[in-house]
Amino acid sequence: MTQKHILSLLVSAALLCGLLAGCSNTNSDASHASSSASEPSSVSSESAPSSTAQADTSGLFNKDFDENSLFSVDGTAAAFEPSLGWGPGVSGCSLKSVQAAATLLVWADWANLSARTETAIEDAYTQWYDNLSDSEQEGFAEAWPMIKDDAAALLEDKDAMAGRLEDVGLDAKKLTFSEKDWNALEDVVDPLVPEAKGEY
Repeated sequence: MTQKHILSLLVSAALLCGLLAGCSNTNSDASHASSSASEPSSVSSESAPSSTAQADTSGLFNKDFDENSLFSVDGTAAAFEPSLGWGPGVSGCSLKSVQAAATLLVWADWANLSARTETAIEDAYTQWYDNLSDSEQEGFAEAWPMIKDDAAALLEDKDAMAGRLEDVGLDAKKLTFSEKDWNALEDVVDPLVPEAKGEY
């Protein structure tokens, strides 16, 4: 089984578990993720609030990718989808943030963003962002600092984040990503995200 296929199964399973988990900040023990990527386990008996954005990841990690293409980036909307529908102060935001950060980190690595032009990354991001509603844009601006913090923490020591990753159905030992690919994404996106209007 190829590494790309394994990553696809892991991320798909994790996002499915995150959607089933709801948005809870309780200290109850979450079920441990199954060691088999093909059998994701539910991490909470609570159903997701109707206001929670459900990520459509069907287009992520299952496309043929031309590593020699510098001028197009695939899977952007699916990669950023977990970054929507929540923000600081929302119940369960710490889990949603680590899920969004992990998804973007794995996608940046899969899409080999460090080998892409800044223009290609910017075009992919702005095409996604410009299609958001005003409230979604504002929500993303509020969530982005948390996502960046969790991405930095994952890059520094993902094993220390194992508990939070496990709560959204991810196994830290099976996640692969690189700082250079994340930096390529962050360096382009960061200046484009407007200052959040909400108060923390």
